[in-house]
Amino acid sequence: MPVFEAPAVYVQSSVITLATYFIQHAYLKEMIDFHSTDANFIPLSCPTKAVYIRRDNDRKQTHVNVFDDKGKKIYVIQRESPLNPVWSMLQLPSRKEVATIRAGFFTKAVDFHNKAGLRHREINNESGFSGRLRTFYLDDGHKYAWTRGSKFLEKFTNPGGQDEEVRERVAKVRLMRQWKFDFELVLDENKVDLESALATAFVSMMTFWGYGDITETVGPTKIPEPMVKLPSPIEATANRDKQQTPNVTLVVNCDNDADLIIERA
Repeated sequence: MPVFEAPAVYVQSSVITLATYFIQHAYLKEMIDFHSTDANFIPLSCPTKAVYIRRDNDRKQTHVNVFDDKGKKIYVIQRESPLNPVWSMLQLPSRKEVATIRAGFFTKAVDFHNKAGLRHREINNESGFSGRLRTFYLDDGHKYAWTRGSKFLEKFTNPGGQDEEVRERVAKVRLMRQWKFDFELVLDENKVDLESALATAFVSMMTFWGYGDITETVGPTKIPEPMVKLPSPIEATANRDKQQTPNVTLVVNCDNDADLIIERA
């Protein structure tokens, strides 16, 4: 029943948190993300965006805030009560609802709003030699999965194809403070939509990862500023010549006399 799903998620998250804490302190971190696969991995080499997901200090059980790397609040994820497993993700400052998220003990899904070709998406559990995953599909037809220990979002090409399988890492989540619901999400926006990554990651934050990871005091991930494209020498010369070319105006009077006026821009 839905009324029991949210409390069950809280208990589940607490158990995962304690288990992760003791496993990492026993130097068995590899057990959390154990996998054996012949797949080819493409690293997340150049993330373009970072956001930070933190519980609201005044409403910890019902409101989660999302900030950009400048500290501006850009989304809020909220629910009506701690007993409700359904959350609404609202864009700020318009408070437009962009997704409805069900982070329950039995049912995990995201309903996207106003995204062409992308509506209801089930999030499934997958465990095996390839690792422990939370899998789903987006509008491009590819399989995506959040991993258990490393917390990567991987895009699958030819899943199950052994050495022909390709897993491209397009986003990553990192716990910022141990024992706190405080996560960093970095992603390559050229390869995955921010709202899709954020909504699906939130389900894993609630039900899959816990808060027991040993954190490193390295601070936020540095996102490089977008490069400004400089004009080529040919373009620069053409622009300079264009600016220096005078405007020529021919004025003809009624008495058939013509005046030539040269104006410089």
